[in-house]
Order: sequence, then C-alpha cells, then structure tokens
Amino acid sequence: MRKTTLLIFAAAALTVHAQSVVSWAYANGQAIPVNGSSFAGVVLAPYWNNSQEAGVANLLANDGSSSGVSLGYSDPWGAWGIGGVGSPDGDGTYNKAIFDGYGNGGSDTLSLSGISFSQYNIIVYFSSDANGRTGTISDGATTYDFSTMGLTATSGANAIFTQTLSTGGSNPSADYAVFSGLTGASQTLTMINTGVAGMGIAGMQIVAVPEPGTMTLAALGGASLLLWRRRSM
Repeated sequence: MRKTTLLIFAAAALTVHAQSVVSWAYANGQAIPVNGSSFAGVVLAPYWNNSQEAGVANLLANDGSSSGVSLGYSDPWGAWGIGGVGSPDGDGTYNKAIFDGYGNGGSDTLSLSGISFSQYNIIVYFSSDANGRTGTISDGATTYDFSTMGLTATSGANAIFTQTLSTGGSNPSADYAVFSGLTGASQTLTMINTGVAGMGIAGMQIVAVPEPGTMTLAALGGASLLLWRRRSM
C-alpha cells in the first residue's frame, strides 16, 4: 500500500499542468497536423491550431482540450507562404511548417483573449521569403527588433530557431521573440516593418509559467517516485 500511494502521488504531481501550452500557426501552405503526435515549437508541443486572418475561438491546448483562448489576426496585405517546406522535418518535428505561412503586410496585429493562465510567456514566430528585412515586434511594453532570416530558417533538414534579444535597434538575424512574465486575460502583439515590406507573424505559443506551489509538488512527486523505485528494487 505504501508503494502504491507514493506512485499515485508522483503521477498526480506530474500531470497538474497538463494544459500548459497553446500553439498556433498561420496556415498558408504546409500546415501542422492537429493531433497529439505532431510536435513543433521552441517549446515542443502537439495540437497546433492553424488559421489565417479570420478570428478563431477556443484554441486547443497541448492536451487536446479547449483552452478558452481566442485569436484575431489583422494584416493589410493578406496571406503569403515561402513554399518548399517539407513535411515533417528531418528530426520528425513540424518546426519548418511554422514559418511557411505568414501575413505579408507593413504591419501585423495579433490579438489574444481568454487566457486563463495566471502567469505566462508568449513566443512569437515571424517569417519572410527573404533575409535582411528589418522589423519590430511589441507587446506594448517591450519592443524587440530583428532582421528576417528568410529561407535560412527552413532550407535545411530541420528548422533553425534564433531568438532576438535586441531592444536597441541592432536588428540581429532572428525568427522569434519571447515576451516573459505576462499576466492578464488578453494581449496584443504588433509587428512593424521598418525596412522593405514582406514579412509577418507566422505563429505563436502561450506557455504557462508554473506556480511555485506546483513546482514544489512536482519536485516532491519526483522524489516520491524515486523513493518508490529504490524501495521496490
């Protein structure tokens, strides 16, 4: 009975945050299959949602359940795709498909509402069919700058993820940015072309930040599982 109790406690601790990631990609070309076995993203997750510029309600979370998050996308020029993206990547993920489609205007606005996580990070992916095009991505509080990677991100067997950390105008080559420690039910992300037009937001992930109590519980669960294994040997 003692062994069984410890094992159940460990399993429960490790599944507290089953619904912890909400992922979406701009679908124009190679789409990411919407299921539990097709993984993509800097935070590798299944159940990616795909759409273009129309609003989407109740995006799926990484466990396949409804997250309650709604998404709106506004772009003045409409959909674009870089083409030539294989499916899947050489490593079995669908990371290259994230960058295949994007809005292609001078500015993009991504609106999110219904976020229920108490604290979270948002990863924003952006794409272009050419490298060296400069732009900014902002959540209204922090503005990152970058230069597009173009086909460099997708021409190999596997996608290349490169994060921008610049807020001072150095425009490093990058294809995603991370806005950390966010709270509240809604967020608006805006991308602006600061050079030649022809880039856009290609996808995003909302990633829950575990609460301290949950992290402690998971740690205790892991310790309990280890203890159970030692006593059962």
